[in-house]
Amino acid sequence: MKKNQLILLLSFSFILTLTACSDNGTEPESDTTSAAVKFAPADGECLFILGQADTQEMAAYVNEVNHSPHPAGFAFYTSLSGSAIQTDLPKYKTFMDNYPNTALQLAIWTGERRWGNPGYYLDEVLAGDYDANIIALADACKGFGKPIYIRFGYEFDGWHNAYPPDKYIAAYKYFVDKMRANNVTNVAYVWHSWGVGAYYGSSDFPDYYPDLGSGVEINQALWYPGDDYVDWVGLSIFGIGWGNLNTNSVVQYLIDFAEDHGKAVMLAETAAIKTSNSSDPNWVIEDNSWFTHVFSLIALNNSVKAFTYINTDWEGKNSSSTWGDTRIQVASQAVKTTWIENIPFLLHAEDNLYTLISYP
Repeated sequence: MKKNQLILLLSFSFILTLTACSDNGTEPESDTTSAAVKFAPADGECLFILGQADTQEMAAYVNEVNHSPHPAGFAFYTSLSGSAIQTDLPKYKTFMDNYPNTALQLAIWTGERRWGNPGYYLDEVLAGDYDANIIALADACKGFGKPIYIRFGYEFDGWHNAYPPDKYIAAYKYFVDKMRANNVTNVAYVWHSWGVGAYYGSSDFPDYYPDLGSGVEINQALWYPGDDYVDWVGLSIFGIGWGNLNTNSVVQYLIDFAEDHGKAVMLAETAAIKTSNSSDPNWVIEDNSWFTHVFSLIALNNSVKAFTYINTDWEGKNSSSTWGDTRIQVASQAVKTTWIENIPFLLHAEDNLYTLISYP
C-alpha cells in the first residue's frame, strides 16, 4: 500500500491542523532518494520494524497486537566489547529464524560521556582494540541469512554521547571499511542522529571540540562520514513526537539532507514516551496525537522508508526511567485504534518483502 492511502486514515482534525498552512496540501513530497539505496523499498513504501525491547516483549506484541503478518524487521543492540557479539548475534538469529522474510536492525553501542572522555570508545575502535570482534560481527552477519541495517555509533550528535565529529567520522569509516574488507554484503549502514539540536561541546570540552568561529552552523552535517559510507539517514523520535514533526526544523533538516544526498530515511528509534521527567509506573499512552504526528510524517515524506517503534515498558524494565509504558497493547483504546488503522499500510514480513527491498 502507498503512503497516500495511509494518510486517509489519519484523524481529520489533526490533519487539518498539520496541513492548513501548507501550500502543497496533503500530497507526499516528491522523492529525491536514489533508486539504488541499499535494502530500501520503493517510493511511498515504509518498513515497520519492531524495536529495542527484549525478545519476550517482541513476542508479546506479535501475539497480542498483530499476529499476522509479522513486522518487517526487529531491532536489537550489541557492542564490540567483551563477548557481546558472540553472545548476542546467535541469540538474535535464533529468535528471528522464527520469523521468515524479516530484517535485522542492529545498533552498535560506542560509549557515553559519563564513562570517559568524549569519544573514548571511538579512540579504542581506531586503535584496533575491537578488530577481532568486528571480524566476529562480520562473520555473524554473513551467516545471518537476512538483510541487516547497522547503526554504528547511534545518536552521534547527542549530549549523552558527546562524540567529537572528527573522532566519530574516523571510527565510523574504520568500522565500515573493516566490515567491507571481510566481504559483508548483506548490511546497509545507517547514520543515526538523535533528531534534536546537535550537541557540539566546545564549551564543555574545549580540548576535544575546536571553536568553529562565527558563521559556522552547528548541525548534523559536521558528523557526516560521506556518501560512500552511508546508505540510510536515521533519526530518533521520542518527546518531539508530541509536536508537529512536519514543521520541526531538525527533523525536516535531516529529511532534506537525506534527499539531497540520495539516501533513504529511517525513523530508527521511536516511542510515545512520557515527558514529565517524573516517575509513574502506572502511566500508559492515553492520547493518540503522537502517533498521528508520526504517521503524518511518514505519509507526507516519501523518503521516510522505515519506522521503528519501541514497544516496551520503560519503567517496568528500568526503575530509573521516567518514560512510562509505551506498549501498544496496554495503551488507551484511542491509541490502539489509531495503530490498528494505520500500521497495516506499512510493509510487513510478506512473502515478497525481500523482492520489494531488492535483497539479496
